[in-house]
Amino acid sequence: MIEKLMTLLVGILLTLAGWSLTRTFELSTQQAVLLNQVDQLEFSIQILEDKMNKMMDSDEEIMEQHEKLFKKLEQGNTGYSYN
Repeated sequence: MIEKLMTLLVGILLTLAGWSLTRTFELSTQQAVLLNQVDQLEFSIQILEDKMNKMMDSDEEIMEQHEKLFKKLEQGNTGYSYN
C-alpha cells in the first residue's frame, strides 16, 4: 500500500514539474515576443520623431522665408505694387 502511495506521489510530482516547465517555457516565449514588439514600437517612434523634427525644421525655414518676403514687400522697393 505504501508503495502505491509513493508511486502516486511521484507521479503527481512529475506531473506538476512537467506543467511547471511547460508554463515557464510559455511565459518566456510570450516575454520574448513582447520584448520584440516593444523594440519595434521604439524603432517606429524614433522614425516618427525624426520625421517630425525634419518637418519642424522645414516649417521654421518656410516661416523665415515668409518673414523675409513680408519685410521686402513692406519696404516697397520690389517694383511691384500690391495696393
